Formats: sequence, C-alpha cells, structure tokens
Amino acid sequence: MTRTFRRRRIAAGLAVAGLVATSVVLAGCGRGGPLASGAGRTSPAAGRTRPAASSSAPRNGQPGALPFCQAHQSSVASVVGGLVPESQQSEFVPLGAASRREAYVSAWTPDFAGVGELNLTSGRLRPIRRFARPASDQADGAASGPWLVWAQTYSLTSLDRFIMYDYDASTGRVSQIGRSLSKPDGVAWPSPWHAPAVSGSYAAWAQGYAAGLTEIQLASLVTGDVTTIARGHLQPPFFDGDLVVWPQSDSPDTPTALHAYSLATHAAASLPPVLAGVRGTDEVVTDGTRTAYLSPDFTRLYYSPDPDVAARPAVRLPAGSDFTDLALAPGALAWTTSSATYLASTRTGAFIQVTPQYGYATGSSSVMLITDAPSGKAVHPALPTYVVDPARFSWPACPGA
Repeated sequence: MTRTFRRRRIAAGLAVAGLVATSVVLAGCGRGGPLASGAGRTSPAAGRTRPAASSSAPRNGQPGALPFCQAHQSSVASVVGGLVPESQQSEFVPLGAASRREAYVSAWTPDFAGVGELNLTSGRLRPIRRFARPASDQADGAASGPWLVWAQTYSLTSLDRFIMYDYDASTGRVSQIGRSLSKPDGVAWPSPWHAPAVSGSYAAWAQGYAAGLTEIQLASLVTGDVTTIARGHLQPPFFDGDLVVWPQSDSPDTPTALHAYSLATHAAASLPPVLAGVRGTDEVVTDGTRTAYLSPDFTRLYYSPDPDVAARPAVRLPAGSDFTDLALAPGALAWTTSSATYLASTRTGAFIQVTPQYGYATGSSSVMLITDAPSGKAVHPALPTYVVDPARFSWPACPGA
C-alpha cells in the first residue's frame, strides 16, 4: 500500500491552514453531486511538485470498474466501526494493521514515544522501539504478515536522513536493514517522501543517490540481504503480487512510466495490463487484484477490479481541488481530498464521506483505519481513529442498482 510521510506528518502535525470547498463528478454515474458537505483542510498536495501533465486514461477502453456513487450519509453508522480507545487523548499515527485487533503505530503518549503495537479494542500499547528524541524523531512504515518495516527520521525540517528498520512479530526482533546515503559533507542526499513498501517477506524503498538520482532498494526480511534493483529518475516503489513496481522517467520533470522487477526471476518483468498504460503518476495502490491510481493532476481517480482489465475513471474533482491519498482494504477503497476522507465499497460502488475534515486512511489486508484531522494546533495532537472491518459492515447499494 502507498504510504507517505507527507500525508501523515502534515495531517497530524499541522492545524487548519485554509478552507476549501470541494465537489465531484462521478464518472459513469451520469450525475454530479457534492463530495464534501462542508469546508476542509488545505491539501498537502498544494505544496508539492506535480509531474508533467500526461494522460493516464485507460488505453484499450475495456470495461470492468464499478461506477462509484455517493450513498446517503446515514449509511456512515452502519459502515464505520468503533473508535480506537485512547486515540482521543494521544497521538497514534497508524503504520499498518497486524490483524483485525492489532495495529502498528507511531505513538506519542505521556509514558512512551516511539513505534509500538496498539490493541484496537483496549487501547493498550506495547512498545517495540522507543524514540531517542521524541521531539524530532518520526517514523512511517507498512506491515505484511508478521513483518513491520519503517523508516525513522530525525528532523522536523528534513526527511532525507533516515534509518530503515524491520520488526519480526514472531520473534520480537528489531533489525536495521538500511539507511540513507550521504554526500561527502555528511548531508544526506534528497530522497522521495515515502514510506517503505512491504509484501510477504520483502520490503522495498527509494533513497537518494548521487547526481540527483534515486535508487530502489529491495530487502529480503528473512535473510537481511539488500539489493539495488534500479537507479535513475525514479519514484518510490510498490508491490503488485510478486512484482516490485516503480514510476521512472527519462529525465527530471518528464512524465513517468511504470517499470517492474520480478521477485521470482530476479530480473526485469512485464507489467500487468492494468498498469501498462499508467503514465505520469506515482499515486498507485494495488493488492495484486484491485488497482486504483490518480491522474497526474491529482483530480481524477481510476479503478480496476482485475489486473487484466484497464482501469476506468471512477471519481473526478473540479479545478482547484486535489486528491491527496489512496488506501485499499478487503472490499474497500478510501481516498482523501483537500476536503475530507471518503470510503467506497469495491463490491457495490457506493461511497460515503467519513471524516468531517481532511484526515487520512491506512489500508491493510484486514481492516481500514481512518484517522480524523487534529482539532487544533499542537505539537503532537490527539488523532481520533476509527476501525472499519469489511467483514462486519453492511454497504448500501448504488441508486438504481
């Protein structure tokens, strides 16, 4: 799943910077309507460098994606689960779910600051690794099976210097598996703001290299071996089944195309049809079956239920509004805009607005965690977080379905 330092730390650490009204056009639904029922938080995407414009629309026109439609807000109560205990009192930044009852978090509480495992029912926090400098240390990561991998940074102004750690829940072992590269003067080379990707017993991440280049590192979490599998003008990787996939361009500020490396053959590999035509975007999430990605201008969301079917437009935002994040969980797709966070059923196509303002979602192979924006300015504000368990909720159908 895609994870970003930009999303989590800006969403968690900043107060309201401005108000933006947002509306939406639902591709394929034949109607438009409000995506947000009010004003929200300014998008973190407003300050990032956008890729050069390039069409990421499907090329072969095959059907397959559900036309999304907005359900009545009364459906929220039947879909969104309970509030995580203690999340209204302390800052917990979800990194990934270990199960339906446990999640990995970055935490700042009166008793502990660091990476830990949070019981989603009781709110009990079990420390994994303490931050040496809680005022400046941060972590973002992802989980798969017994593995948690995170990048730990040490500054509130730069995320370029980091150490990559892994945690094996079956043994309780924490290991260092990588670190940022530095220039001769000791300053770290600039790296993309993105957490590592994790799948099975592998992790992959992007890190800055000399001459303005970026390299993709692939780590076997079982053996600890780390290999450089690509170097160039690259964006952070994600996993698609047994493929490591990353956006790559021929030169800076030119549109990217996706490239893949096979874990089975340890060599370059072909992309599945759903990814083969994607251009100019680094916002892609997939679980090996379902795929969603954003257009280069961050105003359109594309979705496909099958790797052999090209994605279709699902949601389009008007000028002046942005998508800022995507997340997948079984049966569910979440997206965040410059106004709020929304949750859709990938079975019925219905979606709802979940947070009153910005917020964000964290996907996993079990549950979706949806975090509200902080209510005001604070160094480490409380972040109310809700658990959406796809095995338990009941989705409404789209109108006319």
